[in-house]
Amino acid sequence: MDAQIKELIPFLHQTALEVRSIALHNLVPYTPNGNEYRHLLIEQRHVVCKDLKALCKEDIMTAHDAFLSLINLSSDPLVQQELDDQDFVAYIGKVITNPKSALAEFGCMLLSNMTKLESTCVKVIQSSAAPVDGLSKSTRLLDQLIEAFHKGVKKEYNPKAEFHCLASVFSNVSSIRLGRLFMIEPAPVDNFSPLTKIQIFTENPNVVRRGGADSVIKNCCFETREHERLLDPDAINVLPFILLPLCGNEEYDMEEFEQFPEEIQLLDNDKKREVDRTLCNLLLDSIILLTSTRFGREYLRNKQVYRVIQRFDLQVTDEDVKSRCVTIVDMLIRNEDSAEILEAKPQMDDEDEDEDEDMVIEEIV
Repeated sequence: MDAQIKELIPFLHQTALEVRSIALHNLVPYTPNGNEYRHLLIEQRHVVCKDLKALCKEDIMTAHDAFLSLINLSSDPLVQQELDDQDFVAYIGKVITNPKSALAEFGCMLLSNMTKLESTCVKVIQSSAAPVDGLSKSTRLLDQLIEAFHKGVKKEYNPKAEFHCLASVFSNVSSIRLGRLFMIEPAPVDNFSPLTKIQIFTENPNVVRRGGADSVIKNCCFETREHERLLDPDAINVLPFILLPLCGNEEYDMEEFEQFPEEIQLLDNDKKREVDRTLCNLLLDSIILLTSTRFGREYLRNKQVYRVIQRFDLQVTDEDVKSRCVTIVDMLIRNEDSAEILEAKPQMDDEDEDEDEDMVIEEIV
């Protein structure tokens, strides 16, 4: 079988498209992670990726197989390096933002894996693109992707795409400072911070979409110099979107209630909390980061955040989640006599590494 697979690879760049398509179709089953012959394709990744990128631009059936193969293979860091290509990033952007594209979802999945590489994140952030009618007048590719994510809920922009996987693209992009500043700074085209178009999905039914939104919020909270803008109700106003998933339908004293952010003062009687442990931790980590500055602590105290966290703590049993709740309450009741933290450093612990692996899209069959 090894020899047969190796013999197929050169046919990916034959002159006749029919020959290339047949060869590709026969190689697709060997691309998922775990396949015993996948390593043969990765060993020849330079040739294979070059051919697959070209085949993504052919007819819909051929492009479908090419995207599928690249999605599966791009869970490998070596393949991600081969796809770190400015022209290819621009092409995927066009596939995603085309309202009639049948491959927009595949484009989102592939870009999600590609942006695991920091240099590809930089390319996405810095890419320019022609404005797209009905989507965005911005000439920044990332603005257009955020608009597709924002407007594409329930397939309202493209009847064949929901763009959920763009959430993990934004999570990856905001893991670097250039991306966090992009999310926080008002966009030139409409003067809205891109984060405001992402944070509204922290209670979306789709776990990938709301998980990506939670992750972007947490990443942006590392920018301690931006805490005032992040918390300002007339600017980004991130706090309600952190607290809403942590709130249930419990009652509060009127004095406490009136100090809460307006968005969480009138919740339905059937209000449900976030149940995903990983997402709860992302939200709690965001609050912990906001407590790293004096302004953040004082603002959270004024908004009675510790009351919400106390109620939340009573409803959870996971010790890791509960320890974060204790940390928050301790930070908010502490004496203000310690040095100010000027910059919070992103750190990855074992749990974050596991979460990162879960965000890799692969094994599509």
